[in-house]
Amino acid sequence: MIKSQYILDIFDLAFDDHSDCNLLRNQIQFLSVREIEHTGIGAFIYFSFHDQILQFKLDTSDSTKFDIEGNPTDIINGIEIVNPDLLILADATVYLKNGIIDYLEIWNKCGENYVKADPEHYQLNQIWRDRKRKRTIIR
Repeated sequence: MIKSQYILDIFDLAFDDHSDCNLLRNQIQFLSVREIEHTGIGAFIYFSFHDQILQFKLDTSDSTKFDIEGNPTDIINGIEIVNPDLLILADATVYLKNGIIDYLEIWNKCGENYVKADPEHYQLNQIWRDRKRKRTIIR
């Protein structure tokens, strides 16, 4: 189970408007953080999952994107992370593989000192929606 409120908040905003948002939201309860790779300018957060997640797997029969091993893939982006005190102005992208949440990439546009722990305070913005419809989470 994911305990990071930061990751959960990113997922919450990222899955809005996705055609399979309910399936994606139901997958979260079966995910655990497997590994976090800090790159200096961000992080890759890899997930493992319990087999029960398969009941919420997205249909990939119409997929047009595949990894080098032939697995169907998809990308959900459009989340901006902001914390001026920590010099964070970052993009968050969720990667799916075989219809299941695979990993989260955070790429900080403000340099090579992205924090190694979840920031305590942050603002998350949906950058694909118009002003009237977009949601923001501030902690």
